[in-house]
Amino acid sequence: MFKKPLFWIMLTLVSIAAMAFSYFYFPEAFPLVTLDLQMDRPAALDAAETLSEKHGWGPTDFSQAATFGIDSEVQSFVELEGGGIDAFKEMLAGDLYSPYSWTVRHYREGETNETHIYFTPEGRPYGFMERLPEDEPGDSLNADTARVIAETAAVSEWQIDFAAYELIEQSQEVRPGGRIDHTLVYERPDIQIGEGHYRLRLVVGGDRLTSLVHFINIPEAFSRRYDEMRSANNTIATVATVGIVVFYILGGCVIGVFFLIRQRWILWRKALYWGIFIAFVQLLAGINQWPLAWMNYDTALSAQGFLLQQILMLVLIFVGFSLMLAITFIAAESLTRKAFPNHIRMWNLWSPDTAASMPVLGRTVSGYLFIGLFFAFDIALYIFATRVLGWWTPSGVLFEPDILATYLPWLQPIATSLQAGFWEECMFRAIPIAGAALIGKRYGHRNLWIIGAFILQALIFGGGHANYPQQPSYARVIELFIPSIAFGLLYLCGGLLPAIIMHFAYDVVWMSMPLFVSSAPGIWLDRLIVILLAFLPIWIIVRARIKAGRWITPSDKHYNRSWQPPEKTKKEPSPAEPEVTPGLSATVKRIVWVAGIA
Repeated sequence: MFKKPLFWIMLTLVSIAAMAFSYFYFPEAFPLVTLDLQMDRPAALDAAETLSEKHGWGPTDFSQAATFGIDSEVQSFVELEGGGIDAFKEMLAGDLYSPYSWTVRHYREGETNETHIYFTPEGRPYGFMERLPEDEPGDSLNADTARVIAETAAVSEWQIDFAAYELIEQSQEVRPGGRIDHTLVYERPDIQIGEGHYRLRLVVGGDRLTSLVHFINIPEAFSRRYDEMRSANNTIATVATVGIVVFYILGGCVIGVFFLIRQRWILWRKALYWGIFIAFVQLLAGINQWPLAWMNYDTALSAQGFLLQQILMLVLIFVGFSLMLAITFIAAESLTRKAFPNHIRMWNLWSPDTAASMPVLGRTVSGYLFIGLFFAFDIALYIFATRVLGWWTPSGVLFEPDILATYLPWLQPIATSLQAGFWEECMFRAIPIAGAALIGKRYGHRNLWIIGAFILQALIFGGGHANYPQQPSYARVIELFIPSIAFGLLYLCGGLLPAIIMHFAYDVVWMSMPLFVSSAPGIWLDRLIVILLAFLPIWIIVRARIKAGRWITPSDKHYNRSWQPPEKTKKEPSPAEPEVTPGLSATVKRIVWVAGIA
């Protein structure tokens, strides 16, 4: 069937139709929100510096870090109990509260004093919070005077209309340095979002306004219900993790590799190289995110110490990742080589005399063609589930500026997708399915063992992704069950290559979306690099085909069936010691024995 042109024509047409369906119905399955995102990271840093100089916020000679994020708790509350996704979209379009915001941090090594400045996505100043040292001296104002200072500054500098607010809470705290800090909380009595309330918090430190923060007071009952829902998500993920440890790591990577070593069936060198390579790409991705790491920098540490800590952590992760990936690849490739003799050997797929072959081309192209089918399935499932079954998945935006705040925006989607596609297919598909095939061959009923492994790996794969904030808690298990079966069939029919390519390219599409909706200067180069790297397997085949000058047929030596473990080296027996007179000393016996050898 796979050699017939009609099959490939039909698969191509179905894939194109599925991609068209996915393009038009994507927003209905995965609700998107529109942001008037006019501010980027450089603009946020510049605006924060201007405000800091204007208001005298500390510290002096500050360093800056910035991030863009969402108040996910507010989003969940509004979409689940505050009117749904439409209400959340209305919130974004209004000016009462901005769930998405830029946060710029001003900090200095060794200083407790620091300031966070907030901006709306379109770049409007939205609030700030200055942290003063507790022992810093200051005025000890009474409550009324502090309120006047707070409201005057809020009106003149932040255009707050207090006619729409009422004061619901006022408190004060005496600091060790003698300064009194006053906290005032205001609420909008005229409008609510479900059972939540729009509020404003002002803080006066000594004799000046040191904090102005907009927030939504979420009912405690919702927080408890949401925690219960997230607990169910995490419980399923924990059970799946136990399954990974027991069946895949202990069963496949430890016991399976142990028996394969005894049978001299292990090939470790290329698995180690690939493990180190993918771990190194992850290391580069970690370095690429350093601009964001400074948002979590503890100023009590030296900047050099923080950098050293980050470097040490990255090195440890690199070493750990290298070992984990290498062991997984060793187990997956070795089990596959023994269980499925008709697969092309994994480490030979891109060799010069194999890459320019129709079987490798077919496995590669099929991986890309199945992307459309997987997208269409996911979208159709969520349209049905949200409309008929009442599932909830958080709405999202196709723009995540934090990816643009890294040194190389294209690196994050490529690195993450490479690791997920390669490692997850080896761990979740090859190890259980090949292991089950070998157990079935040993004890009988091979097909039943494989069917059982298909079901097990689908449940564990879905459960392992169940810690997403979705309702019901088992949504991801159902969502990923059928795709996991399809991943397994790709592996069963064509080996790991089509499954890895499909998984890798599918994730690249998801994770690189911000680059393709961004209007940041020079973003076209990042888009081009992502496209070129996403199709790298195709370029390898094209290069091999040009070099070979024709399509070649892989020789039998490139298939698993041709590989046999090396024979054990027979140890030459040592010459027996010649008999000597029993009365001779041990030294004389040794001399006679050596002479006999000579």
